[in-house]
Amino acid sequence: MLDAVIFDFDGTVADTGPGVRNAVKYALNEYKMPIYEERLNEFLGPPLYMTFEGMYGISHELASDIVDTYRVYYADKGVYEVEAYPGMLDLLKELKDAGIKLAVASSKPKHFLDVGVPFIGVDKYFDVVVGPDLKNTEPNKTQLVRMACERLGIEPSKSVVMIGDRFYDIEGGATAGVTTIGVEYGFGKRSEFEEYNADYIASDVAELRNILLTL
Repeated sequence: MLDAVIFDFDGTVADTGPGVRNAVKYALNEYKMPIYEERLNEFLGPPLYMTFEGMYGISHELASDIVDTYRVYYADKGVYEVEAYPGMLDLLKELKDAGIKLAVASSKPKHFLDVGVPFIGVDKYFDVVVGPDLKNTEPNKTQLVRMACERLGIEPSKSVVMIGDRFYDIEGGATAGVTTIGVEYGFGKRSEFEEYNADYIASDVAELRNILLTL
């Protein structure tokens, strides 16, 4: 019997792609920087500062300013350009009805999680929602998983599952000492889950449900 299931948010519970991509393009336009359409999905998952710095070779200070501009669009429109993945609400209800504790542990600032989670109607299923504050430019997934466990009143163990769509989720969950599941329907790839030794890989929400039922 599982003690808890912890979900990443972007690319795991919800498709936040349209809002994030639109906000990135808005910020880059404001700074008159080139937009690489084919690389916009790289902004989905990891901390934005890291992606701006890595993709454009800019300073942390400039990346921080661009993220602030990104948030102008995201707060007004982008946070609402989101929808739950098909089957996700039914899965969350089933887990909740089974008495399993549920949490979100995301690198997305808590400020935006507090809007997005209720907007897609999943707030009633989660006991805890954990994310960094707006000023935290280096959110650590391991710390977020441990924080979620602490707030759920449980110890990290293999009876706790971390589910995510990027290697950050798998690495963070493994380091925290919990079982990890990578999901292919989000913004990551099977190869990164294999590289970081995810315990399980699910191609869609139905397969994710089947895996969880075996644990």
